[in-house]
Amino acid sequence: IRAESSPPASVWLGAKNYGMTPVTLNLAAVSHQISFKKPGYRTVIKSVQPKGGVVQRVSAQLFTEYQARLREAPREFINQAGIKMKLFVIQDSLTMGAPRSEKGQRANEFQRRIRLTKPFYVSMYEITNGQFAKFNPDKPTGKPNIPATGVTWQQAAKFCNWLSRNEKHRPFYKIMDGRVTGFDSQTDGYRLLSEAEWEWLARKSGKRKQTIFSWGNETIIPPQSANVADESGKGQVRFFVPNYEDGYSGVAPVGSFNSEPSGIYDMAGNVSEWVHDVYSIVPPTQSEVVSNPLGQQNGGAHVVKGANWRSGTITTLRPAFREGLSGARDDVGLRVARYLYGGENE
Repeated sequence: IRAESSPPASVWLGAKNYGMTPVTLNLAAVSHQISFKKPGYRTVIKSVQPKGGVVQRVSAQLFTEYQARLREAPREFINQAGIKMKLFVIQDSLTMGAPRSEKGQRANEFQRRIRLTKPFYVSMYEITNGQFAKFNPDKPTGKPNIPATGVTWQQAAKFCNWLSRNEKHRPFYKIMDGRVTGFDSQTDGYRLLSEAEWEWLARKSGKRKQTIFSWGNETIIPPQSANVADESGKGQVRFFVPNYEDGYSGVAPVGSFNSEPSGIYDMAGNVSEWVHDVYSIVPPTQSEVVSNPLGQQNGGAHVVKGANWRSGTITTLRPAFREGLSGARDDVGLRVARYLYGGENE
């Protein structure tokens, strides 16, 4: 048997190592299981039965765990909690925040240069009352297809860990005495989107260039784009978008509006969303490009992103808008994400 592989690997029969490929093996004419092994790569096992007087070639292609998962991964799937997930395989950069000259800009919208390189799954829709009730049946709920709101960041993180345990992923969030105290960035467990991922999805995914709004750079909202404070909000909210009708005076069932260029729903409105990052008002280093940022391990307030059904100003409709929040709010919900592979890409 002539054993070959790419990349070169050690060849094993049972507990015996026959050396590195390419290697020739003289074996009895019975069935054998040949294992190709290389540290950091998935082992490949081939079945072979030698024939007298004939040299058989047995070839193997080895992949790292990251490469193997990427080949096997479905681009979309529905998890055990009924949450539809979409995969983004990404090598892209983004300038988060907004310049001081941008209309509606706030001082906490620091411009940060970031690069995203790790494939991740994200829920296509905001988490619903029905989905969250599977984790916490005691939480008062409304209609099952309405986004879950009135959820604290701690509860949102615990929901993520519950999803991870159900699907045999190592939990992303570290919990001590009932409180989230940090996170493990080297897992593929469920988590909240990072602020950088959230902003990339809303402002750049599926587009040629980064945009100011989820729908583009124009201040006019295209029909059926988002559930925000429209004409029906007169008298209920302080500000509303004139000449825009979305059909809902309050929160809407998830997916009631057109998908965004990313293929995700309701990032431009309906409810605002918890993201993973601790809220900070410390300006970043301007020259620094940060890869796959997740922020500090813990803190009191966390970032909330995105407009909601009460949003009616240029300031709040822009995906660069960010808030720091410590408690629950009736117009803040969540969506979940997880890395395809928790380790470094190879």
